[in-house]
Amino acid sequence: MKASKHELLKAQWQELIREQSESGLSIREWCRRNDISHGKYYYWQRVIREEALIKAGTLAVTGQGQFVEIKSSNGDFSSNTQTTCAILRSNGNEIEILNGADPNTLGLILSLIGRS
Repeated sequence: MKASKHELLKAQWQELIREQSESGLSIREWCRRNDISHGKYYYWQRVIREEALIKAGTLAVTGQGQFVEIKSSNGDFSSNTQTTCAILRSNGNEIEILNGADPNTLGLILSLIGRS
């Protein structure tokens, strides 16, 4: 029963998140106008994103943390050209970004860690 309730809530929130995105309003303003807690909005946004990444096989969840492997959009880089372009450290976590990392994946990762 819990799984089906979760799926129903997730579907409802996916629609709400889509509506907010198409509204042109900031999240806080859209939530205020729709009498929705922005904390709840951000919670469901994170849940939906994380479940999508897990389903896509790009996010492995353990009891301690979350990890995302960043792969380049074209996999023909030799190991000597995939040099580190940045290392992000925050709250005891470390993310190494290689040259050629997919910008969309990197943006998603940064938005996820910005909410934690």
